[in-house]
Amino acid sequence: MSAVPLREARQAVVRDRVLDGVADLLAQGEDLTYAKVAAAASVPERTVYRYFPTRRDLMTAVVAWVNERTGRPRGTTRDEAIELVRQLFPIFDEVAPVVREVLMAPEGLAARLDDNDERRAAARAVVDHEVPGLDDDTGRRLAAVVQVLTSAATWQTLRDYWDMDGAEAAETVAVALTMLFAGGAR
Repeated sequence: MSAVPLREARQAVVRDRVLDGVADLLAQGEDLTYAKVAAAASVPERTVYRYFPTRRDLMTAVVAWVNERTGRPRGTTRDEAIELVRQLFPIFDEVAPVVREVLMAPEGLAARLDDNDERRAAARAVVDHEVPGLDDDTGRRLAAVVQVLTSAATWQTLRDYWDMDGAEAAETVAVALTMLFAGGAR
C-alpha cells in the first residue's frame, strides 16, 4: 500500500473544503464570490485563487464535485438509462442549489460541455442498442432527446414547472423513455 504524499493529502483537504464552502453558500442562496467562498471555507481568499484561478476553474470543480456524488453511471440500454435517472435525480435534490448554479452560470455551461462528447456517446449507445440500424441523422436526433431527458436540465425543468421531486421526475422520464422506444422510434 503506497501512502499519498502529505502535500497532496493537504491539497485534497483544502480543495474539498473550498468546494464544500461553495455548496454551503449556494444552499444559503448566496452569490459566489471568491471572498465569500474563502470565508465559507475558512481559508484565505488567495488560497481559493490558487486552487481555482478563474470562475470557470471553480465551476469545473463544482461539476466534478456533483459528479463524484452521483457517480455519473452510464448505460447502453433504455432500462439502464431509466435506472440512471432513478439514481441521479434524487441526488440532485440533495444538492439542488449546486446543480442550479451549474445549470445557470455561464461558466457552468462551459464546464458541463467539457464531457459532452462522453454524454453524447452514452445517449447514442442507448439508441443504437434499442433501435439498431437507424440512419445517422435519425439516430443522432433520437440520441439528443435521450441526452436531454436524462440531464440535470430536465430534472430542473420538472422541478420548476411541475413541482416534482427527483423521484417523481425520474419516473416521468422513465415513462417518456419507455414510450419513446416502445414503437421502435421510427
